[in-house]
Amino acid sequence: MVYPYLICLALQTTAAFALLAAIQRAFRIVIDDLGVLHAVSPMELTLLVVAICAFQAAYWYRLARVEIPRWRNVVLGHIVGFVGRLSFVFGAALFSLFFLRHTPGLTEGALILVPRIAILLATLFCLYCFTLELERLGNALQSAVSMGPPPPTAGDRGNSRPLQAEVPSPGLDGEELRSK
Repeated sequence: MVYPYLICLALQTTAAFALLAAIQRAFRIVIDDLGVLHAVSPMELTLLVVAICAFQAAYWYRLARVEIPRWRNVVLGHIVGFVGRLSFVFGAALFSLFFLRHTPGLTEGALILVPRIAILLATLFCLYCFTLELERLGNALQSAVSMGPPPPTAGDRGNSRPLQAEVPSPGLDGEELRSK
C-alpha cells in the first residue's frame, strides 16, 4: 500500500514544482517590467493548465483512495511540514504581487484579467492542497513521538492533590475553608 501513496505524492510534488517554477518566472518577468501587462505563451499556459489538472487528479485520488503510510520519523516530519508551508508562502507572495500590481488597472480591462485571475487562483489552490498534503504526511511522521511526559491523572499514587481546585461553597468564608 506504500507504492500508490508514493506515486501520488511524486505526481503532486512534480506538479507543485512546475507551478513554483512558473511562479518564479512570473516574478522575474513582473519585477523586470512592472508597468506592462505581459503576454503568456500558449505553451506556458498549456503547461500551467496540465500541471494544475495533474496535481488535482493526484491529490483527490490520494485523498479518496490511498491512505498515508504509518512511517515514523520526527525530524523528517518537521522538514516535510516546513517545506509544505514554505511552498504556500511562495504562492501567496505571487498572489499578493499580482493583486497589488493589477488592482488599480481593473477599471481599464477587467475582462482581460479574468482568465489570469482564474489560473492564479487555481495555482494558489493547488499549492494550498500541497501544503495540506505535506502537513498530513508530516503529522503522520510525528504522530508516534511523545511531546513530553503524560499529564497526571486522578489515579496517580504520587498525586496527593486533586486535579481540580476546590471551589468554596457559597456559605463558607475563608477561615472555615482553611479549617477543613
